[in-house]
Amino acid sequence: MPMSMSRIRSTAAKRRQQILTLLLVLFAGAVIALIVRNTKPPKGFTKGWRACDLNKDLECGFISLPRDYFNASAGKTDIAVARLRATDERRRVGTLFINPGGPGGSGVSFANAIAKPLSQLVQGRYDILGFDPRGVGKTEHAVACFVSTADRQIFQANSPLSQSFNIPPDPTSPEGRAVIASEMKEWMSGTKAQFELCQNAMGSEDLVYMSTSTVARDIDYMATALDGEDATINYFGVSYGTVLGSYLINMFPKRVGRVAIDGVVHPELWATTPSHTWLNQWMNATELAFEYLLTMCGSAGPELCPLARTKGETAADIAVKIDNFLDDLYKESISVLAPNAPRTALITSGMARALLYSATMLPKWWPRIAAAVADASKGNYGDLAQLMIGALDTSAATPVPGDNARPYNPDRPDTWPRLEDYTDAAVARLKDVSPRFAMSPMIFDPDGGCQYLSRVAQKVPGRFVGPFNSTLRNRVLVVNGDMDPLTPLVSARWVNDQLGDSARLVIQQQTPAHTSFFFGPSLCTARAYRRYFVSGLLPEAKETFCGSDETIFETPSAATGGPSIPLPDAELRGVVASLSKAVYDWISIGLPG
Repeated sequence: MPMSMSRIRSTAAKRRQQILTLLLVLFAGAVIALIVRNTKPPKGFTKGWRACDLNKDLECGFISLPRDYFNASAGKTDIAVARLRATDERRRVGTLFINPGGPGGSGVSFANAIAKPLSQLVQGRYDILGFDPRGVGKTEHAVACFVSTADRQIFQANSPLSQSFNIPPDPTSPEGRAVIASEMKEWMSGTKAQFELCQNAMGSEDLVYMSTSTVARDIDYMATALDGEDATINYFGVSYGTVLGSYLINMFPKRVGRVAIDGVVHPELWATTPSHTWLNQWMNATELAFEYLLTMCGSAGPELCPLARTKGETAADIAVKIDNFLDDLYKESISVLAPNAPRTALITSGMARALLYSATMLPKWWPRIAAAVADASKGNYGDLAQLMIGALDTSAATPVPGDNARPYNPDRPDTWPRLEDYTDAAVARLKDVSPRFAMSPMIFDPDGGCQYLSRVAQKVPGRFVGPFNSTLRNRVLVVNGDMDPLTPLVSARWVNDQLGDSARLVIQQQTPAHTSFFFGPSLCTARAYRRYFVSGLLPEAKETFCGSDETIFETPSAATGGPSIPLPDAELRGVVASLSKAVYDWISIGLPG
């Protein structure tokens, strides 16, 4: 029996509705797919390349990426980059991202300084790419806490922020502890005021996006932009750059290509513990490194190291002279006219301690620092003042992006350390870890005040706190000196153990320096680097020991270079010597400001 016209019209209407619904679903799916595709960076998406101002061999530009990976409406951030193209294009592996540490060091500046010798080390197989992390340098948007460098210098002058801490002869006594507490209170006040400036400064709204986890996501994004979605990520980082490297490989374990970290920071302590407690771990080899410097001074004798009275003088005897000098400065600071400023300033025992501590990180400066201390102990403070007192920088009254804006890990307000906590930790560290230098790192690495970024501390998107034991797509290379005073071997061993079969550790012995590059990678260490980055091969042993080829004092035997070595090794030694020099030249000596 045929359907009525009304039923036919009703059925047709339902079909039209079904078709319309299907089209809407398909259209919505297409829109969603388009949105998803649009969140992925197109290959090579940059804001143009041009020759870098500092080094015409490199090209500089910007890579645009999401300001907030969890909120598309937040807009874009333009990351400043500098790239040296691979010279062996036929055997090119990919892009090698580099980070100099800090936190907050300019990767663009670092690339301009080291890209060429680094490319020679890896035989031209990579595009070497440095970048300015969030809030730093030329990256847009950058955060500038002070209106100029001079403004920052004036703000920090004559305070523990620039002079470090004067340690009393007996810091564990009630009187000594009171002195530490008083200085710590001044440091806390200055640090809090400094970070308050940051929260009110130009670009401060981007502080929330400056976490280490966000910068790791930036590398993942840029690797896709430059090398494609299926490309692995290649990375080389030193110092804080090893924290970024640990985050990167554990956040993106399936993308790991060839990754090397040198001078390893303990990533779990960085991610999960109050920053003032890190010093107990990172300084466990500091006194050992300083004793090595004193031993080398005694072996060199007074002609090369004036702190030694006779050739062969013991480290203990030289240490007594230095400790007496520091105690005398504690009793009475010295007013001097700095020859390179020129301005009159105080030399305090805290400043002298910080300078001596810097020698354990940068031992090639030890001969000059030792000579300056020897002169000062005789009443001539000119060279010591030149090393420690910087001229007021009036070159430009313009903001300095990234001056005190640093990638950080926020603590909850209820866990923020009090004055008593800081003081107790400092006194215990002076007693048990480093009697001379336990307070010195606090002016070189001011992360201990990041809790004062209270307006952004609870808003960091996608914070990563581990775990740090992922199984990786490819093995990574971990390198550390045995006497690193800042990033000790115990941290490198922890990372190596956590990663299991995914990592191999190369330990450079007799190396009292921060990273192998601040002393000079030995030929053995250089071979490990080249073999890994060129061929992807690592030692089979979980730990490999390499000797050191470097000397601190230039003796006649050291100047001749010893016995001749095969041509390939001679070329490699020349490459790492150039690379180490480039790193050294890039690092400034002396105290902040």
